[in-house]
Amino acid sequence: MPKVDPVTFEVLRNALVSAVDEMGLMLEKVAFSLVVSEGRDFSTSISDNDGDLIADGTQDLPGHVGTIPFTTKAIIEAIGLEGLKPGDVIIMNDPYLGGTHCQDVRTVMPVYWDDELVNFVQVSAHWLDVGGRVPGSFQIDAASAYEEALYITPIHLVREGALDNEVLNLILRNIRVPEITRGDVVGMIEACRTGEERLHALYLKYGRSLMFAQMRELKEHSRRLLEQHFRDLTEGTYSFTDYVDYDPGSSSREPIPIHLDLTIRDGRPLFDFSKSGPQTLGAVNISRSLLWSGILVATKAIFPDVPVNQGVFQAVDLVAPDGLVVTAQFPASTSAGFSNSYEKVTACILGCFLEILPERSMVGSGNIGNFVLGGTDPRTTPPTEFIMYDWTAGGYGARPGKKDNHSAISLFASGTQNQPIEPMERMYPVLFTEYGFLPDSGGPGRHRGGVGICRSFRLMEGADGSISVTGDREVIPAWGFKGGASANAGDGMVCIVDGSEVSIGMKKSGVPVKGGWTLRYWEGGGGGYEPPWKRPTDWVLEDVVNGLVTVEGARRDYFVVVNVLDEDLLDYRVDEESTRSVRATAEASA
Repeated sequence: MPKVDPVTFEVLRNALVSAVDEMGLMLEKVAFSLVVSEGRDFSTSISDNDGDLIADGTQDLPGHVGTIPFTTKAIIEAIGLEGLKPGDVIIMNDPYLGGTHCQDVRTVMPVYWDDELVNFVQVSAHWLDVGGRVPGSFQIDAASAYEEALYITPIHLVREGALDNEVLNLILRNIRVPEITRGDVVGMIEACRTGEERLHALYLKYGRSLMFAQMRELKEHSRRLLEQHFRDLTEGTYSFTDYVDYDPGSSSREPIPIHLDLTIRDGRPLFDFSKSGPQTLGAVNISRSLLWSGILVATKAIFPDVPVNQGVFQAVDLVAPDGLVVTAQFPASTSAGFSNSYEKVTACILGCFLEILPERSMVGSGNIGNFVLGGTDPRTTPPTEFIMYDWTAGGYGARPGKKDNHSAISLFASGTQNQPIEPMERMYPVLFTEYGFLPDSGGPGRHRGGVGICRSFRLMEGADGSISVTGDREVIPAWGFKGGASANAGDGMVCIVDGSEVSIGMKKSGVPVKGGWTLRYWEGGGGGYEPPWKRPTDWVLEDVVNGLVTVEGARRDYFVVVNVLDEDLLDYRVDEESTRSVRATAEASA
């Protein structure tokens, strides 16, 4: 193979990323569901002919991307290279064959040049429904995979350019919103074809030999760069434990530990999750591919200069025996794994790095919560079935390297966007009454955790249905660090009926609701870093003015006395003398 000069290397590296971005843009513009077209709950990527990840996009969902090599290699093993032809598209969603959870459906297309298989292009998109007992397929207490959804093993959806309607109709027959899903499928296929076209243009311009050399160099570059980063770190073993609140499939309410021993030696990290709890009866498990994804996402967050490709996987080692909550075995249910165990994997890695590179890491975050409302839309004649899927991403944990951290976002879903309430009201029989930050929800500290967010809406009369909520940190909140306080914990979901609130919690599926009810759901904030009495008083005052901390919260959590001179004009002043006294008492009692 020819050697790639540095300029050409960068040109081609960015060209591959741009090709992936164009795939994502095609899907975003063509897809029917709001979760894909507005929420961008999808990812696209390119692999080489071995199935090794080569490039992802600038806005792809990181949690998906980390599983892509396992998806492609599972397809190669299941179908065989001899079973693939130009123009084929394979579909699958099996979490145990390289997937994430069953709602994330993948389409994978082999790309040929001069009759040679040269690449694979992949699309992963969240479908509104994939069957099972409840709308949206988030059956959090499912006893097994057979109960929660339709598992699609690798199968041809398109053969040599021709759509296999028999396969598509079989899948859509098991889905509650088939026409919307059909539109998403078309978008996924066209996104794959866009990737194929862009790769063909690159092969035409640069040739097969240079393209193959580039892909080899991309992997080597990331591997060498990450290995150098780890060589610069202090050797040793660093440990951290986080917890899933409980197993929703069991009567026990004991927390489920997820434990990491991270050993750095000779420029190589060993991620040992073997002390984590066993796989659960409920759907908070994740498969091995999703565990690998968590390692990639958190490591990339620490070292953002390392391009995402197979070289990252090659630079780290993993110890994790089968049968853990992070290496569950089929047929354990997994639909809620993203919002439970996966988030704890990334939290454990970040917790270890708070001891190693604190300025690059962050404290425990409010995890993502999945919310599904399914029912009948009375606005249509005849009434039709609808599924509204939304997620709430709380606050990032505090960062010692920054003043504070972000809100309304998730580390492993940072490519997604909050779905605007206006199109949601147009698509579904709901009227939103609240959407904003939750004051006092960020973990207090010198560096405050990001605050949580909340949404409320009223169901239209006649829009009876059910809701499912899958999340965590209802019992064990996002942790603080080095004297910082944890964030708030709470139920996460309530129904308001005739003025009375009925708690739903964060782990419930198929709860009946009726038209006219108001539903309120939220996600908490991130933990704080260092004692809150060390936070500068002007930072606290700024939070009060911005509505992120209340006057009461300023005194209770930060030991800052704020006087309200004119609430309408946001005229607040710090009582410096009283604050010094209150803070001295707090510090003395710590």
